[in-house]
Amino acid sequence: MAELVGNCLALVLVAASLLYLLWATGVTFPFASEQALARALIGRRGITRLPSRAAFLYLAVLLIAAALAAFLLGGYSQAVPQSKPFLAPVGLLLALVFLGRGVAGVLPAFERAAPEQPYLSLNRRIYSPLCFAAGLGFLFLTLALPNWSARLSQMLG
Repeated sequence: MAELVGNCLALVLVAASLLYLLWATGVTFPFASEQALARALIGRRGITRLPSRAAFLYLAVLLIAAALAAFLLGGYSQAVPQSKPFLAPVGLLLALVFLGRGVAGVLPAFERAAPEQPYLSLNRRIYSPLCFAAGLGFLFLTLALPNWSARLSQMLG
């Protein structure tokens, strides 16, 4: 089961990373203009331009790293035995990050900070639930590790 969850989670994260790589090159797919993409991705009041392309590249790299972690947590860590001591803490960290984004995204303060449409509706329907699901996936993968609590306590001292 962990292998299936890890592979599915890695696939979703790689797909998101590919979109960020595409946007880093200046392509506005699936939106018609840079302003439409900015309003759908960022959502800040009055936004007309995207953040720097480097920011998109940075997010793409982070998503690829998270996908690699999901892949390793899903049972492929035997191929990279040096990664085993780090899997539990990395898995818990990623679970906290994604769960936090999923929960924070639906809080009224977050929605007031990013009120532009279509971001607000996309965040409610796609972004926050997807982040929350990814967080649950990382939590499941971490708890499915053999001896995960011993590895975590070993890392923390």
